[in-house]
Amino acid sequence: MLINRRAARFFISVGLLLATFVVGTLWHELVGHGLVGTLAGGRITHVRILGLDLWPEVRWCGLEMAYGRCQVDDIPTSTGEKICSLGGSLSTWCVAVAATILLWVRRWRRPWRTMLIYLSIWWIDLLTYILPTWGLRRSILWGGTYSEPYEAAVSLGIPGAAVQVFVFGSSFLLAAALIVCLARDRRGGLIPSPPDFSKPGTSVS
Repeated sequence: MLINRRAARFFISVGLLLATFVVGTLWHELVGHGLVGTLAGGRITHVRILGLDLWPEVRWCGLEMAYGRCQVDDIPTSTGEKICSLGGSLSTWCVAVAATILLWVRRWRRPWRTMLIYLSIWWIDLLTYILPTWGLRRSILWGGTYSEPYEAAVSLGIPGAAVQVFVFGSSFLLAAALIVCLARDRRGGLIPSPPDFSKPGTSVS
């Protein structure tokens, strides 16, 4: 039974990670690019998520190097276009910050706690987007080689080195904060500790 439970937890965790990836990609494109671009005066003309066109028609186009695409046309200013480009990964980073703060200030119970944990790792979106600045693919072995948020930030006048330091520094802090929250919750009893088989009478059904 213990093995079955561990296997079930493993597959559930993998499923949640995949769901987080899909939802995060949707947020990146529709909110980060689409909403920001619309607020900047543009209009959404094309949305594609993981090879599936969602707008203006739904159809399968096949996977490509980019995880998603939200085309926003007719943005009236160059600054608006740059902010729209920056908005994708910055929007998922903001979600990660908000989720981490919520985990930090309160001990949540399931399912809210589980949801916040997975949202709190959305900083990975911005972190992986910086890898192309060193000649790597976005996911090292696959993905594009264009660093959209980096190029957008630099075009807005932010030094490239400052962008890299900010991304890596904030990613480290967010990851560390999540680890501290998980450790605190385990001590507080919100996360069940593994059974101690050294004690007599301990059993797992």
